[in-house]
Amino acid sequence: MLYKAILACFLVASGDALKVGTTGGRREFLAKAAYMVPLIPLSAFAEQKKGANPADIYARADAGGLNAARAIERAKKGELVDGLSATCPELDALIEVDREALQFEKEKLDATNNDKKIADTLDRIRIQVNQLKGVREQKGCQSARGNLKQAEDFDVYKRADEGSLTAARAIERAKSGKLVEGSSATCSQLEKIVEIDVKSLRFEMQKLEAVDDPAIKNIVSNAANAIEAQVKKLKAEQAKRC
Repeated sequence: MLYKAILACFLVASGDALKVGTTGGRREFLAKAAYMVPLIPLSAFAEQKKGANPADIYARADAGGLNAARAIERAKKGELVDGLSATCPELDALIEVDREALQFEKEKLDATNNDKKIADTLDRIRIQVNQLKGVREQKGCQSARGNLKQAEDFDVYKRADEGSLTAARAIERAKSGKLVEGSSATCSQLEKIVEIDVKSLRFEMQKLEAVDDPAIKNIVSNAANAIEAQVKKLKAEQAKRC
């Protein structure tokens, strides 16, 4: 089972794992264990709980029919898929919706004063996300962190999946010349990045009209030009494969 593999791996890696019964120890243990998942060989995930139907889940991923509510219910039942037979786009879709489910459960945990059942579900989804990320990287998917053309793009793509992109960050990336490369982004990520970039461009154009200082105008103009070029580039990427 997945949890046995994680437990065995973590027990070898840390002598402190035996302290899981102490206050906060269980949460710390599971959090650390989740980060160990990508290091475990793919064969460790071959066993799934009876009742999970990967074919149906992958078909929904292909059809864009995954949702966070289903992911949470599967986590409650221990029926999360191992991802071994998923394609790279299917893995991308699964990770995206699992991250959405993870965020929802985090908010629910805060609202319910650390309800144990919700905490357990949260742990399972967190482990699932890390497992699928490990599978994605080992499969050589270009969207995996270790396979990106620009390593710094990973954080942007992750925030796109989590719905936490901001115009302020996009503008700062434009000023520093660190706009995303785009070829490794999923279609959903591209859509969200373009949306926030358009918003950022609109803000910079308004700012250009509002400021009088020539030096500031030059900085704002350069950022606006960079963002405009980025939007065109990412839209071309969308047209090519989305």
